[in-house]
Amino acid sequence: MRSLAAPCVALAGFFLAELAHAEAPASAAPESAPSAATPATATATPPAPGTIAMPDGPVISPAESDQAVLEPIPNARDLLAGHFELGAALGAKWPFGSFNSIETQRSVLGPALALNLDLGVGLSRSVVVGVWGELGEYSSPPDCPACASKSFAGGPFLAYHVVQGTRFDPWGSLAVGVRQTNIDNTGSIGHSSQHFLGAEFLRLTLGGNWYASSNVAIGPYFELDMGSDSSFSFYRLYTDIGTGLRLTLDFPGK
Repeated sequence: MRSLAAPCVALAGFFLAELAHAEAPASAAPESAPSAATPATATATPPAPGTIAMPDGPVISPAESDQAVLEPIPNARDLLAGHFELGAALGAKWPFGSFNSIETQRSVLGPALALNLDLGVGLSRSVVVGVWGELGEYSSPPDCPACASKSFAGGPFLAYHVVQGTRFDPWGSLAVGVRQTNIDNTGSIGHSSQHFLGAEFLRLTLGGNWYASSNVAIGPYFELDMGSDSSFSFYRLYTDIGTGLRLTLDFPGK
């Protein structure tokens, strides 16, 4: 019996040693702390297959290829350069000033009916140059009921048109010229005639053309004339103020 006790004790000690080794926790390797310098994206989970990864920063989209391209706006069509304008105006006129050191205009001239004609050609989209002419038929003033007077005038002009492409076209013109005034007095004491020839230093006209069609326009005008009927002198000046309606024909049309 003693011979079997020794092997049994040895076998029991071996089993106890194996049981103690199995119950002891496995020595886990120490985990290293994550470095502060390591970027967060290093531990980001990769996207699943078939999906598009979205960046963490701002997104810059390229320009779309189908975006509409803006074309430059062309200049407005020139409606005046190279055009011929024929104008005819009819209106009233009132004389002021003096003929000479003795007679004033109102002493021998009453209000007049004035017929104006002009022909111009456009140099640019705003400027017209041409010639003008006027025939004035004066009524008899109270101081000279037997007086019958007429005047003839003409010269070059320069006109400026403010806008284009609209139905109403405002304009202004400056002109100079020569004027002759004839006065016939057929009173009871006999017949007498006076003739005055002088320079028209300033002829300022403001008006507007309302185009009823591409070739025909009508509109008002206002006129101021200044000149001398005494040997082209600046010392004795006359002044005429007039207004009326003007008809314009444009070729080849707006």
